[in-house]
Amino acid sequence: MSLGFLKNVTKDLEKAGINTGASQPPRYWYSTGNYVLNKIISGSFLKGIPQGRITCFTGPSGAGKSFLVCNAMREAQKQGAHIVVLDSENALDDNFVNAIGVDVTKNYNYFAVDTIPSVKKVISSFITAYNEEYDKDDEDAPQVLFVIDSLDMLMTETESDQFDKGITKGDMGQKNKQLKSLLRQFVQAIKNHNLSMIVTAQVYQNQDMFADCKWVVSDAVKYSLSQITLLTKLKLKETGSREVTGIRMKCEGYKTRFTKPFQTVTIEVPYDEGMDPYNGLLEVAVDLDIVKKKGSRYMIDGIEKSFFSKDFNQYAPDVLLKCESKCHQFLSIDTDAEDEDISPQISAKKKRQIKASLNAEEK
Repeated sequence: MSLGFLKNVTKDLEKAGINTGASQPPRYWYSTGNYVLNKIISGSFLKGIPQGRITCFTGPSGAGKSFLVCNAMREAQKQGAHIVVLDSENALDDNFVNAIGVDVTKNYNYFAVDTIPSVKKVISSFITAYNEEYDKDDEDAPQVLFVIDSLDMLMTETESDQFDKGITKGDMGQKNKQLKSLLRQFVQAIKNHNLSMIVTAQVYQNQDMFADCKWVVSDAVKYSLSQITLLTKLKLKETGSREVTGIRMKCEGYKTRFTKPFQTVTIEVPYDEGMDPYNGLLEVAVDLDIVKKKGSRYMIDGIEKSFFSKDFNQYAPDVLLKCESKCHQFLSIDTDAEDEDISPQISAKKKRQIKASLNAEEK
């Protein structure tokens, strides 16, 4: 039996500005600058950062969050996007972002921010003006990528006032509530427009030594965002006799609405060379059984000649297409625990518990 009144109800709701259709998939995507990272957060090696959604790179200090943000900005500019940067930690200076390939002379705006209200003011002012000039259903409207680096360095207005008065007092409870509210508002503000957003956030070491995950992701960012990638720092291995400075990133799809979560890959980031978009693809191709490894050499089906890993890039475009044909498969590229470049942080309470346990065993 059909509901005869439903047609009129739907019309009334649409007049009130409520969307009665199904949620639309992203109109377009920006690459992160690396194909295997694209895969674990979007489900495709060729996608990455979606239109109308918020993506977060989270991880401990020094894991490479700002570096990845700059790579994503460069790729978005290649597709004609205007970049709006909100920098709360003085990390994205012109020299740094320009060295990675971002053009700061056009289609680029930088704002130094220090409080949550200042972030809201900048983005709400921009979006209000954008809405006045472009219709939300206009697929040809200019593309804009907002970047907030980082959420954790932002102060509440109370914290800012206390600093001006020379008062040392925390406001952490309010900060998390305000960040959660801010992100919820941004989710609604960008979803129907040619707008995208990337934010960065810190994680904290889990004080429970028996917990499955070493890192705690803030509740302020956990629930509203479409994609969260957890980055941790690994030791960069030496190549031959040449010492390389940089890091390896362990990248985990902590949350994603576009593919299976908790897929893991590793990416090398040598500081003196920058990120190779194909880096990590060889290990993924072996995991997907597209490339065979025999000792230190690799073989591709249909190609008689084997090759060393250093020669992979000449085969990488063809391998990428083969990997994309298997993009539905789950990726979990393991890393050795001893490779993790982290300093254990144990609370005083946990130290006392461990000490008491050891003392009891000795008795």
